[in-house]
Amino acid sequence: MSKTEKISELKTNKTRKVAFMFNDELWQLFKQTCETNKTKPTWEIEKWILNYLDKNNALD
Repeated sequence: MSKTEKISELKTNKTRKVAFMFNDELWQLFKQTCETNKTKPTWEIEKWILNYLDKNNALD
């Protein structure tokens, strides 16, 4: 499976809900920034996770 196929599968096959604990001010700033950039917090967190995995060669 290519890296692109792997990423596509990981982004579409969502079966797990995860709860995070954040400082309320940090979360509000993040949400506001996402809204300003016309994106969603979950999308940005997902991108961060995928970038982290890629940087650490976990998607190869």
